[in-house]
Amino acid sequence: MSEVEIELKKLILDDDFTSIQSLVNEEINLMSILRVAHKELQHSNLLAWLFNPNETHGLGDFFIKEFIKLYFKENEYKDLGNTDTKLSVFDFVNLDFSDIEIKREHKNIDLLILSKSNGFCIMIENKIFAKESKGQLKKYREYIECEYPSFKHKIYIFLSLFEQEISESESKFYVQLTYEHIKKLLSQIIENKSTSIGSNTNFVLQQYLQTLRSLMNENERIEKTAKDLYKKYKSAFDLVYKYSSPNLAARVPNRLSELIEKNKSIRKFNSSKTYVRFQPNFLYDNIEALRKKGFINAEDNLEKSWIFLFEFHITRDYINFDLKIGEYPSQECRENLYNLFKKNKTIFDKVERVNGKLSPSWHLAFQRKIITKSEYNKFLESEDDSLNEIIKERFDKLINEDLLNIEKVIESNIKYIASKSS
Repeated sequence: MSEVEIELKKLILDDDFTSIQSLVNEEINLMSILRVAHKELQHSNLLAWLFNPNETHGLGDFFIKEFIKLYFKENEYKDLGNTDTKLSVFDFVNLDFSDIEIKREHKNIDLLILSKSNGFCIMIENKIFAKESKGQLKKYREYIECEYPSFKHKIYIFLSLFEQEISESESKFYVQLTYEHIKKLLSQIIENKSTSIGSNTNFVLQQYLQTLRSLMNENERIEKTAKDLYKKYKSAFDLVYKYSSPNLAARVPNRLSELIEKNKSIRKFNSSKTYVRFQPNFLYDNIEALRKKGFINAEDNLEKSWIFLFEFHITRDYINFDLKIGEYPSQECRENLYNLFKKNKTIFDKVERVNGKLSPSWHLAFQRKIITKSEYNKFLESEDDSLNEIIKERFDKLINEDLLNIEKVIESNIKYIASKSS
């Protein structure tokens, strides 16, 4: 009897494994029972119901107002929208949402929120697990611009379950939000208005919140039990995973967070299930020079700074490493970094791939493939269990070679400018 077979038998008889079914019952909700939790249509219908002040939920315009207010609060009160028709806090407080009209699947647009009296429009493209279809965002935006040319505020939102990349040409127009935004909003309503809304509405909100938590794998008790079981029976789980359908996997399995924690030249940064991020220590070692030379603001300590964005993008069937110029309060700092990367295109070979212009939110400069789609498919089809070894090998090469080259470019540029100004 093999060791893996013994592990499988132990796993089946383990009390924690037996009891995890009762924890799974906590994730039961109406949307999962009706098998619609993964379907964008039903999510869009429910959001349309919540956004409409005249619907039966009894919330009035509370949901749409709090939806916008939450955006302002979480984004340092910057304007909502990335175009000339964006909405400021000062504009927002003067809006009257009594004439809000909600359109569903109008010209294939998931959600269209209109207020003619305010010249106000929010267009929402809603994604659960699907990705942006080629050209669809541009088509929807151009329709809105043509149909409502006199509207003062035209806001385009790309809403997805987890963070996604969208076409760079549309990123300057679309605000990207995840269902974390909706989840926070639902929690806020349930906590603050549970006594003032009807029991039926409260039930619907509770059910929908539970649906989102389940989709986003946020049951802490299940997560802890699952992690403990995996540590005890790793070989058994790896075998089960290898022979399972690839569609059961939400992301390519990896240990990138562990690799980052163990490497002394880098430190962990704001991450999610889709994006595992780090910051190189050399940035902190040169923080004063970065400030003086205009790559970061004078008050920036880098701990919450997104201008240097080092991230692993983890999808269902591939992993890429990207270095991007991220969102940042100072456009001048972003331009300085962009110009530096352009001068060193042999390394930053992605920096001019879109029109030779700096994108307004994030801009890809450098990329390395960690696991390709074909490699991952071969891994699933074969008995090869070396995926983590391949990821580690490419991680080490990235840190020891590519990151070192990036460091040399940045440091040499700082020294070069310093020598010219002295």
